[in-house]
Amino acid sequence: MSNTKSKTDDGTVGIIKEGHDVKLFEKIEKKVFIPAVVILAVIIIPLYLAPEISNQIISSVFEFCTGRLGFLYLLACLVSFGFLIWLTVSKHGNVKLGSAEDKPQYSNLSWIAMLFTAGVGTSIVILGFLEPIYYVSGPPFDLEPFGKQAYEYAHMYGQFHWGLSAWAFYNPAIIATAYMMFVRKKPGMRLSIACEPVLKKHAEGLLGNVIDMLVIFGIVGSISTSLGIGAPVLSVIIREVFGIPQNYDFVVRIIVLIIWVCIFGTSVYLGLDKGIQKLSNINVVMAFIFMAIVLFVGPTTDIFKMEVNSLGLYASDFVKMSTYTDPFGSGKFTQEWTVFYWGWWLAFMPMMGMFVGRISRGRTIRNVVWGQLIWGSLGCCVSFMIFGGYSLFLQETGRVDLASILQSEGQSAAIVAILQTLPMPKLMMIFLCLVCFVYLATTIDSCAYVLAGTTMKRLKGDEEPARWNRIFWAILFCLLSIGLMLIGGLEAVKTISVLTGLPLIAVLILLIISVKKMLTGEDKRKKAENAENEPQEKADSPEIEKISPGVACKTEEDSL
Repeated sequence: MSNTKSKTDDGTVGIIKEGHDVKLFEKIEKKVFIPAVVILAVIIIPLYLAPEISNQIISSVFEFCTGRLGFLYLLACLVSFGFLIWLTVSKHGNVKLGSAEDKPQYSNLSWIAMLFTAGVGTSIVILGFLEPIYYVSGPPFDLEPFGKQAYEYAHMYGQFHWGLSAWAFYNPAIIATAYMMFVRKKPGMRLSIACEPVLKKHAEGLLGNVIDMLVIFGIVGSISTSLGIGAPVLSVIIREVFGIPQNYDFVVRIIVLIIWVCIFGTSVYLGLDKGIQKLSNINVVMAFIFMAIVLFVGPTTDIFKMEVNSLGLYASDFVKMSTYTDPFGSGKFTQEWTVFYWGWWLAFMPMMGMFVGRISRGRTIRNVVWGQLIWGSLGCCVSFMIFGGYSLFLQETGRVDLASILQSEGQSAAIVAILQTLPMPKLMMIFLCLVCFVYLATTIDSCAYVLAGTTMKRLKGDEEPARWNRIFWAILFCLLSIGLMLIGGLEAVKTISVLTGLPLIAVLILLIISVKKMLTGEDKRKKAENAENEPQEKADSPEIEKISPGVACKTEEDSL
């Protein structure tokens, strides 16, 4: 048997025996990796073998989670906001995520670009156009469909679902991960380690492994939802541009997913700094060029008028929307939209927590919390302002009946109908495809990066997960997405997010308590250090002559 040497990703040399690298799985946390892969296989295989039965089961699960337990998602959002306010108004906001001499690892622009493109994907473009049409035809608060108020709320409600509330979910995971990694210098990019102040020794045991597996399900579910929404729409646009017949639609969808994996693979090969960072910067530029085109060729003044009105509605109805359960009505709007989105953001929470935490070394807690909250929300709201404003303009003026197209032909046909109203429609379709490819490639890259880190044993703050591990998870995303496309429909992909987000509510609470324990423990440690240093400082200071009682003090007269 011949042995040869091979370099691994971390630069060490492994021995290949009979074509197998014995170090391939050496750094993998098998207690997390193997059970997670097995359970995901049990979920994915039935989607391929019995799509109809799988669809029925998924629909029943969606009804139970949103109808019976929907209020838990709303409470989780309110708790996240309460934590955010406590964190930023307290003295803990000035705590640096790193050593005293650490400076931010990335420039502000690169940091904003990476966190924004990691947190959103192709869905921000597709749902940015279409979500307001869903709302105007089925509005909240028992408003009349297609009435004046329905149009007003339709333009604003997407900004609520993608705005401050969405980004508030991520803060506990971001701060807990960054603090453990860069302040306490704990090796390992896993949420179970971030929960260590609460779990103590159990963080390395069964309970910690369960949390990490929930993280894996959440991330796989969240990104598969994005792929499940994006791939069908892009395949139709590509068929429209190149004149490919309808019967090749599924083949085109597979090609779309393969292209995503290829873009992602290139980014993985280049690494975090040269790959994700540069891809994110390119993504932001392309996205804002596309938005600017839609804004200036569309009804620019009308879109700005809509947005000013939406800002007022957002501010006045924020609490109402955050607590709207419709207990004496059907609750359909809340279940299908607000609960779905809160479940989706919860599913994204581990990925965003670990990824943004990883890139936030050297920043203060207040800077990280408000930076990701404001810039993330602003990017999403601008997208909905422009895309949603344009589609509502087309619907309200009667230029295109998007509501009817959505109902009869689906999302893909509605997006094509919108793009055909723009100048040089085929060119705009190609440009939209490029924007969407790069958008979701950065999200896939970030998700795979975090999953690879979660399944590694002891990954230090400046180490990157193995490339093969990241590529493995990207392929798994695509397999699940293909399975979701087989059973079809937006409801199927919605259910995956709602289902994976439910157990992560408990993880969110654990993270909030952990952060509080970390920061209050830091206060106690600093006070103890100050108390120890104080006597030493006194000992080192020059002696001051003390006058004993009974010793007379000379005055000027005595000296004379």
